[in-house]
Amino acid sequence: MTPFKNIIGQETAKKILLRSYDKNRLASTYLFYGPDGVGKWAVAIALTALVNCLESLKDSDGKTTDACGECANCRQILNLTFGEFYPAIPLPPHKSDSEAIELLNEIIQQKKKEPYSILSSKRQTTISIKTARDIKRKAAIMAPPDTTRVIFFYQMEKMLTSSADSLLKLIEEPPPNTIIILTARDPDNLLATIQSRSQKIAFKPIKPERIEEYLIGRFDLTEKQAGLLARLSEGSIGRAINLIGDDESPVRQVAFLMFKTLIQKDTPSAVATINDLINPRNRGETEQVLLNWQSFLADIIQIKFGKDSKNIINLDLFSELEILSTKFADSNGFSKFVAHFDEFNSSFRLNVHIRPAITALVFNLRKYLNQSS
Repeated sequence: MTPFKNIIGQETAKKILLRSYDKNRLASTYLFYGPDGVGKWAVAIALTALVNCLESLKDSDGKTTDACGECANCRQILNLTFGEFYPAIPLPPHKSDSEAIELLNEIIQQKKKEPYSILSSKRQTTISIKTARDIKRKAAIMAPPDTTRVIFFYQMEKMLTSSADSLLKLIEEPPPNTIIILTARDPDNLLATIQSRSQKIAFKPIKPERIEEYLIGRFDLTEKQAGLLARLSEGSIGRAINLIGDDESPVRQVAFLMFKTLIQKDTPSAVATINDLINPRNRGETEQVLLNWQSFLADIIQIKFGKDSKNIINLDLFSELEILSTKFADSNGFSKFVAHFDEFNSSFRLNVHIRPAITALVFNLRKYLNQSS
């Protein structure tokens, strides 16, 4: 399949880019924003192919519909070997340039295999100022004739402020025949000056049925398996993929989804979602969910009041737990929330009916959460 046609959902983003291309009005800098794992990477690659395709496809009205996916440029771009595609990707700490290249190549191979995969690391990752300066230096060299260079900063929110500052001149005065693509979950996490100089395109969560269809077609999953993963994915193909064959207990993944729902949604939505996901016939599994919630709360306590990140239990969920911790604005309400949960967790084994007990717990915890909002 051709690059844009191969992308699941994001119809609005695709229409904007194809229409702009046909009218010769592509922006010099784009900011793709939205959840991870919904297609920002895939669309960036598709746009790179489109602007460099030697035989772009047209409909009966002469409007461009896609890159061909078959010409020499398209094959290199889809293989992530195109010489004028410059990716800047967050990397964990490394000791040398060669190690950085090795880490980058591992990510490129991961994304080549599965463009919707979500990058994760147990260590903090950043786009360094050295990476930004290297790309600026390369961009100063004229692009080859009949070629559009694409500079791609992936997950810009993980870029150091000093690195982002160094990009301003590049964005303000982009070289000819160059498109800059930035991606982020939330544009408000980026410098206002970068936002103002970028054309923003929103990427939305994908419908569960489209995710289910993708999982069945690409992986060896039954409809039941794919359906469950699609429900747990929160509209992200990448999140669904990460749940496939996870070495950790899937209960932890479900527990974290329920915990986020408890903190972020309104009370009726939280009750409905958690009741839908909880298994009222499996007390042991429910106890495991509660133990996971306990570990998430312990991490939030460390984030809000601790001094050593080494004490974080769920290190891979650190960034999301950090966001959840901001929902507890008042320490008194938070203390009551933790105390009530601990009391319930200790006495849960005495409760016979799981679903009513969990429903009551959610109502009470939401009350304390509202106090701290």
